[in-house]
Amino acid sequence: MARRTLAVMLLPAVLFTACRGQAAAPVIEPTPVGRPAPSPAAASTVAPAPDPPPATPTGTPRIVGCWEREFGTPPAEGASGLSLAAPVDGCPGCAELRVGPKAPGLHVEVLRRVDTIVRALPAPSVDEPVLWINSGARTGDEDASMHNQALAIDAVICGLDTRATAEHLREVGFTCVIEYFDAAGNPCHFAHADLRATRWAAGAYAKGGRKARTCPKRATSRSMNCDNATKRDWTYSEG
Repeated sequence: MARRTLAVMLLPAVLFTACRGQAAAPVIEPTPVGRPAPSPAAASTVAPAPDPPPATPTGTPRIVGCWEREFGTPPAEGASGLSLAAPVDGCPGCAELRVGPKAPGLHVEVLRRVDTIVRALPAPSVDEPVLWINSGARTGDEDASMHNQALAIDAVICGLDTRATAEHLREVGFTCVIEYFDAAGNPCHFAHADLRATRWAAGAYAKGGRKARTCPKRATSRSMNCDNATKRDWTYSEG
C-alpha cells in the first residue's frame, strides 16, 4: 500500500520532467497564393512599353487652284459661275461657259470660238474657269475698236503667257491676235483677239477697210507692268 501511494505521488513530477525536455511545436502560417515579385535583377531586364504609333492625319491638304497659284487669289466669289443668262442661238455649248462676267453681249462667232478653246483645254484641278475674258463688248464708235462691234476679246488662259494664249486664239480662227509684253520684254498673261476683215465686221474693220488691212502682232507696255487700261498705254508694232 505504501508503494502504491508513493508511485501516485511521484507521477506528476515524472510527467513534469518529461514535458520540460520537449520544445513547443511552431505555429505554421499558410503560404500566400500569388505571383512572386521579381528580383531587382530580373526587373531591370524588362523592356519598356513601346511608344504609341503617331496619329493618322485626319485632314486632306487643300488643293490650290491655278488662279490662286498664278495670281495669289482665286476668281472673286460668285464671279466664276455661268457667264450667260440664256442659251445662244448658233452656239449650243455657250450656255455652259464660265469665262467671267464680260462674256454677255459678245457676238456669237466670238463665243463659239471661246467655247471651242475651253473644251480643248485640260480640266482644272479645282472647280474654276480655265479661260477668263478681261474685256469683251464695249460701247462707242465701231471704227475705234473691234470691242465696240462685240467682235473682240482680251483673254487670259490660266497657266499660259501671252504667246501660248495667242496661239490658242489663232487656232480657232480669230483673224487678228495681239501679244502683250511689259517694257522689259517680259510676256504678259493676256492676249487680244478679234474678227476684223470677216463678213461680220463693219466700218473700218470690214474686209477691205482701212483698219482691216493690218493687224499689230505685238504691244509693248509704256510702263514696267501689264496693268494698263487704255490703248495709249501701249506701243503697237508689227513684230
